[in-house]
Amino acid sequence: MTALLLQFWPQIAATIAAIFVGWKLRQSGYTAAVNAQKAKEADAYAKHLQDITDASNARPTGRVSDDPYNRDNR
Repeated sequence: MTALLLQFWPQIAATIAAIFVGWKLRQSGYTAAVNAQKAKEADAYAKHLQDITDASNARPTGRVSDDPYNRDNR
């Protein structure tokens, strides 16, 4: 058994190293995807807050009777 391990130890070490490297690459890709999703959600939330602010600052530009979509004008 020892002779077999000594004969194939470079292949065993390379296999273990490849598994480790593959795991790290997968983990870093997952982390990048999670960070991208968090950034996307943060941008959407900031836009939502800006829309709320814009809506609260909205003021009519004329009289209600000037509104073409006013149902009383039809």
